[in-house]
Amino acid sequence: MKLILPIGAMICTALATLTALVFCMAMGANSTPAQLRALKLWMGGLSLLGVAGIVVGIFLIRAGQPSWAAIAAFAPTVIYGIILSTSLLK
Repeated sequence: MKLILPIGAMICTALATLTALVFCMAMGANSTPAQLRALKLWMGGLSLLGVAGIVVGIFLIRAGQPSWAAIAAFAPTVIYGIILSTSLLK
C-alpha cells in the first residue's frame, strides 16, 4: 500500500515529461535553426529531469523511504508546471 503513491508519482512524471516533449516538438514547426537548437537543448534538459526524478524515486523506494520517493518522483512534474505557466504568461 505504501508503494502506490511513489509509483503513481513516477507515472505522473513520465506522462508530464512526454507532454513537455510533445509541446517542445510542436513549437519547432516554423522555427529557425537557432530556435531548433534551443528547443533540442530544452528537450534534452526536460528528459534528463524526468528520468532523474524517476531514478531517484526508484532508488529511494529500494532504500525503504517511500514518502521521500514520492516527493522526488513528483518534483519534475511541479517544475514542468512552473515552466508551462511561465511560458503561457509571455
